[in-house]
Amino acid sequence: MRKLWPLFLLLAACGTQDPAGTGMEPLRLTSTSLPPAYLGEPYQALFSAEGGLRPYAFSLEGRLPQGLTFQGGRISGVPREKGSFPLILTVEDAAKNSRVQKLTLAVSDPPPPRLTLVAPPAQVEGPFLLLGRVEVREALGFQLELPLKDLNPDLASLKVVSPVYLLDYDAEAGLLRLDVAFAKPLKDQEAFRLLLTPQKALTPRFSPRVVFYDKEGKLLGEALKRGRPFADLLQLAQNWGKEGKELKGDGNGDGKVDAQDLEALAKDYFPKVTAPAAPGSTPPSGREEAPPPPQEEGSP
Repeated sequence: MRKLWPLFLLLAACGTQDPAGTGMEPLRLTSTSLPPAYLGEPYQALFSAEGGLRPYAFSLEGRLPQGLTFQGGRISGVPREKGSFPLILTVEDAAKNSRVQKLTLAVSDPPPPRLTLVAPPAQVEGPFLLLGRVEVREALGFQLELPLKDLNPDLASLKVVSPVYLLDYDAEAGLLRLDVAFAKPLKDQEAFRLLLTPQKALTPRFSPRVVFYDKEGKLLGEALKRGRPFADLLQLAQNWGKEGKELKGDGNGDGKVDAQDLEALAKDYFPKVTAPAAPGSTPPSGREEAPPPPQEEGSP
């Protein structure tokens, strides 16, 4: 009987390769949807299947957007047109079994970067760390205006991922302004952290104004009001620590881009904060009103 075991095992193994599919898992596609594609950005989607009898052969029906191609079970390229593109994917195994899946490829403009502020989700009474993360899309920098109601910032605790940043805090207005430029595009990373102390027990809530500059330094939106263009800060970041002649960002002309140039840029960079008008009052026009003319005696 012992001599029959090798033959039994061999027959069992052959049974798993039955071309008719007996005893096998049924063929199925594991790709039931497509990740979104973004205009002008590299894209790749790899199809896969399970069960049936290998090898698999994939085919695709429908029109792909310009810039994308299909080959060997893979869509790849850089899309050059937006829209919604219906497709039909078919997989066939070595036993001529096939499965079909309807798909839709959506191509849109790239989403903008996002600054995510991470703070305690519940009520706090003591100091806590506020973290700022750049997410979703690469960015070369951002401008931030952050109202801090009932919160006192420890400015000495501020840690920024880049040495090229400018900070301003107006205690009377309760407004913190932080402009940061990166030497290389940043994505899905912490950009800064700051220690905050509540003036009373509260649950941290923030309403920041943020303007990003994309991975090429292009402004996304409307720049926040500053005394100098943010491009000057970007030039410092691109050449930070470099030495040479006529370097962009070398404001004092000493042949290197360093902290002295950053200090020079900081002067008059943040304009004075204008206090918000009281409810029902008329916003200041920037000029003084003329006093009313004097009234003559006896006049009403």
